[in-house]
Amino acid sequence: MSERAQESHLTHLAQVRGERPSNVLTPEDLTGSVREHVDVVVVGSGAGGACVAATVAEAGRRVLLLEEGRPYGREGYGASFSAMTAKIMRGGGATVIMGRSPIPYLEGKVLGGSTVLNGGMCWRTPEPVLEEWSQERGLELLSAKRLEPYFELVEEVIDARYQDLGSEGGNNHAFKRGADALGWRLQHNKRNQRHCVGTNDCVTGCPTGAKRSAALTWVPRLLKAGGVVWTGAKVERVVMKGGRAKGVRGRLDDGRRFEVSAEATVVACGAVQTPLLLQRSRVSKSPHLGQHFTVHPNAKVAALFDEPVNSMKGVHQAWQCVEFQEEGLLFAPGGVPLSVISQCFPVVGDRLEEQMKLAPYITTGGVLVDDSHAGFVKAAPLGWDRVRYDISDHDQERFIRGVQLMAELYFAAGARKVYTPFATHPTLDHPSQIPSLATARPRVQDTEYFTAHLMGTCRMSARAEQGVVSPRGEVWDAPGLYIADASVMPGTIGVNPQVTIMALARLIGEALVS
Repeated sequence: MSERAQESHLTHLAQVRGERPSNVLTPEDLTGSVREHVDVVVVGSGAGGACVAATVAEAGRRVLLLEEGRPYGREGYGASFSAMTAKIMRGGGATVIMGRSPIPYLEGKVLGGSTVLNGGMCWRTPEPVLEEWSQERGLELLSAKRLEPYFELVEEVIDARYQDLGSEGGNNHAFKRGADALGWRLQHNKRNQRHCVGTNDCVTGCPTGAKRSAALTWVPRLLKAGGVVWTGAKVERVVMKGGRAKGVRGRLDDGRRFEVSAEATVVACGAVQTPLLLQRSRVSKSPHLGQHFTVHPNAKVAALFDEPVNSMKGVHQAWQCVEFQEEGLLFAPGGVPLSVISQCFPVVGDRLEEQMKLAPYITTGGVLVDDSHAGFVKAAPLGWDRVRYDISDHDQERFIRGVQLMAELYFAAGARKVYTPFATHPTLDHPSQIPSLATARPRVQDTEYFTAHLMGTCRMSARAEQGVVSPRGEVWDAPGLYIADASVMPGTIGVNPQVTIMALARLIGEALVS
């Protein structure tokens, strides 16, 4: 670092006040010409970015982590869904994948990325998936044996553990009661948390600090190792010189430009934003860039009980039903805000107001389907980027079966009505009506979907012609440019991906400094 850059850097640190760590900077702390030179610049502070930044900093490299969103401590989070979406989510939480039926999704725009607003589930990559990656795709570094110590480290760092007894709540108990009555296998969830009390505010940011997001785990490790974080810093271009990545350019959220030069550049913006950034920067000619987009789509199922469930009291998700996992079906409870519960009722106006009095008696869950299809992400002029995924007819058949099974589970738990995601058959009033869904075969266009698991688009491959990045995480045709997020996954995994993302990011970080 030059004397001038070092002096500027120290000035930035000296101006920081308050509870925020002195090396977590906002645009207000960055004065003068906003330029910096470091060994490694990392774009994105979520599961992949924060992990790889900490890994590289702990190896002795000078690291700058850039985050488009702002930092929030637990006192900055609140239970108001509408208020928090504007603060910590891209597009105010209104982001949508287009296709045969739109699929809403959430992206974090906050220090810690989407780990701040996910449900905290901690699943390792299933061994059959790793076997396919390592043996059939030739990615030997991704074998179960090779990744075992990485999974162990990740789980230790993020405090992956079971909930304290008594924190599960009525939503989870109703789900478990139904599965137990049917004899279906349950997976007791590990979550990255310390003594979560079950406020079920996961999606709007944990107000107690119990959920161990990247902002509370990997980022502190980065800071302890001497790394620095700039927030409110949107990267717009990867800078290439002589055919090699040499840093990034962007704009602070106060409108000022910034530039960071670096010997190595890591992009970790997620499976949507990472390919868009690389496409706008024109850094790779790989035909796979932006392709193989998988989303692990899911559909909401709810149920009405005679006794209060109070789905917003208790942990977001304590169990998952894995009885049908070999069919690519995963069932899970999940408490959702009242605004989402209101969508269960096929009524509006005064009738909706009357129906909403039933909200305390409604439990909510989801059917998750492992992708058999893939979409794409493509940057376009004027910001009209294309994020496309079409639910296949095959997967729709699995959704219909999954909703039938979830309805069976809830009726077995004592429900008197089940709400489906199908506009043509919104409610089931009795178990005898369940078979009618298979007969009616609701269309994709008449089904409400959602996703929180975006993967692929920059997949890792053993050879350049098969993907975007090498087994080291380096872009095949852009030396010095690395990717470390869910976009590098070689294929769909069928479970919540944050532990997989972190394990791969740790692996890539070690390769970068080796």
